[in-house]
Amino acid sequence: MCEPAGGAVQRAMEAAVRVRVLWALLVLLVPAVVGEELETVEIRLRGGSDDNEGRVEVLYEGEYGTICDDEWNINAANVVCRQLGYKGAVDFKRSSFFGPGTGQVWLDNVVCKGNESKIGDCSHRGWGKNDCNHDEDAGVICSTEVRDDIDISDRYVSQVTLRVGDIRLRGLTKRIPQAEGYVEINYQEKWWPICADGWDYNDAKVVCGQLGFRDALTVDLRKYRYERPLLHKDAWLTRVDCTGSESTLTECRLERLIQGTVSLPCLSNMTAVVKCDLGPRYSGVSPTTHRKLSAITTQPKFVRLKGGANTGEGRVEIYYNRQWGTVCGQSWDLKQASVVCRELGYGSARSAPKGAQFGQGHGPVWLDHVVCTGNELSIVDCAHSNFSATSCTHDHDASVQCNVPDLKVKEKIRLSGGRNPREGRVEIQRGRKWGIVCSNSWTYKEAGVACRQLGMGYALHALKEVWYFEGDKLDFVMADLECDGTEEALHFCRYKSWTNKGCKSHQVAGIICTQARLPDLVPDASQVRQSIYLEDRPLYLLYCAAEENCLASSAYQMEWPYGSRRLLRFTQAVANFGKADFRPNIDSSQWIWHQCHAHYHSMEIFTQYDLLSENGTKVAEGHKASFCLEDSHCYDGYEPKYDCNVGEQGISMGCDDTYKHSLDCQWIDITGVPSGTYTLEVIINPLRAVAEMDFENNRISCKLNYNGYQVVANECHLGEDELLNSIY
Repeated sequence: MCEPAGGAVQRAMEAAVRVRVLWALLVLLVPAVVGEELETVEIRLRGGSDDNEGRVEVLYEGEYGTICDDEWNINAANVVCRQLGYKGAVDFKRSSFFGPGTGQVWLDNVVCKGNESKIGDCSHRGWGKNDCNHDEDAGVICSTEVRDDIDISDRYVSQVTLRVGDIRLRGLTKRIPQAEGYVEINYQEKWWPICADGWDYNDAKVVCGQLGFRDALTVDLRKYRYERPLLHKDAWLTRVDCTGSESTLTECRLERLIQGTVSLPCLSNMTAVVKCDLGPRYSGVSPTTHRKLSAITTQPKFVRLKGGANTGEGRVEIYYNRQWGTVCGQSWDLKQASVVCRELGYGSARSAPKGAQFGQGHGPVWLDHVVCTGNELSIVDCAHSNFSATSCTHDHDASVQCNVPDLKVKEKIRLSGGRNPREGRVEIQRGRKWGIVCSNSWTYKEAGVACRQLGMGYALHALKEVWYFEGDKLDFVMADLECDGTEEALHFCRYKSWTNKGCKSHQVAGIICTQARLPDLVPDASQVRQSIYLEDRPLYLLYCAAEENCLASSAYQMEWPYGSRRLLRFTQAVANFGKADFRPNIDSSQWIWHQCHAHYHSMEIFTQYDLLSENGTKVAEGHKASFCLEDSHCYDGYEPKYDCNVGEQGISMGCDDTYKHSLDCQWIDITGVPSGTYTLEVIINPLRAVAEMDFENNRISCKLNYNGYQVVANECHLGEDELLNSIY
């Protein structure tokens, strides 16, 4: 029986209303966390020998991180492989089978049914919540068969491993660094060119950034007219589409020929060519122009990196209002990091560590909520909150690891005779000849440069005699070496000769390097300024101090116990902002018992106090014989471990050791010093007996006005800040 058309229309409208109501109820019932998981999650594989295998990395908050292998199984591997466009997984891997990753461990306890469309849809503890390290990174091996429901020609190939070493420029002539040439990619142990179709400035900028250069320049293609190679039919990349803000070519949209599936011809049949901008940092630099790089890197800057062992890495610091401060890392990602790297003359960022990975800074946190497009010239050009308008603390300090050009310096240094690859006698190549380095001026600065040149982290020890290291008999090839500590190679340091003139046979330089994190001691300049005062102390109260040799030599010519000594007293507070505890350089069995203080002293020289005249002449010095190290105060989240009177001594990470002005020997004896203007210097760990992440922040300098009966301190600051303070 037929019904009126109007009735059918009415029922259709009612059905539509019911659908809308049900949909609204469904939206209300879906938990909020699901909405978060339904966001697109980019994923890639790293460390494998082919496209279809590797360590799983996911992109979250602009930074790639790994997945912990807790509960990792074939179901999760299937989800990852299908998300990447393969039909499924062949195997799953645990315990960093494809090598450990870097940066964040984004996901832990991932449990999948196997039919999820992306890994973020599986259950997990939450982004960034884990109890894992990179020794537990998860991996997969996917089937080589691709899904039938995906158009391969439109697919991003982000799963392909494109490390810095997998991209090169092959120029018409070899240069150091190689900044111009046609682009080649290493795939399956073979170098492949890239098709020039659609190649533009943005593509070139990303390639240059990944190779360690700050920008791309216009290239004159006329000289490549006859040398430019033609592409054959099995060229690897036939389309590249970058926006210019990417940190690596992997992040761009890439199209490649997949044999037997789809053909993407190279219409121009020509290879992409780029010319990178060396910038002032690398212009004219090579291992034969020894002073060029050093001169450039000491130029004043308003952005700097601190605490890193390698070139182009460290905690980001901004100079503002005559003071260095840090950047909050809560919204930090590769775009922000790349702006900093390029501002400093490096390429794009390969990592954007958060959480004070290179130690905590001091002073204000200048920038927070930093958001960059990736094309800014300076980090201060990015959107951010007002300077210092933040509640962010230094345990969130942002850092960068930049791509830097290959200067071919690693192959010009080697170690011999050590018990392991990170220690031994330093040997340098000059021309075709290998030789040893004279240790007559060898310090932690030179040792740090050597470890950096070798890519072996921080300098743990600077050895001046290495007779216990076996090695071939070699001549001296470098003497009177002097580095400022920032150079990329010993070849860039200052030296007086390539000969052994003035060097004795036992003066051979050696090093012990470490990849481990180190402490970083920073004295508090404000404590010195606020606490300084004079005291005329009677001799009868100074017997214990005299026993420890804490007085000037003239004190021992006096008629004891009559008379007094004029003492410049102040409080010293030393914080450990590094990534490891600061421990004494000698074993506890060698500590010295001091009866007067009734405790052991674990370091003979921990701090040096000097009073200098206006022309730099030392007029008085502290004579504190030795020190007891303990945790006087710890910051939020840290607990004290060391006590002068009980057990071990040291300064814990996140704690400070405070020597109050009232303590014995916490002074400089200035008896007999005339009135005038002086400089007070306080130097922590002056002999560098214990390795640190950064020695440049160990010195305080204060201007003192002394009128004979009163003293006033002003302009107290860390010694590393003197250059900019004197200019601006």
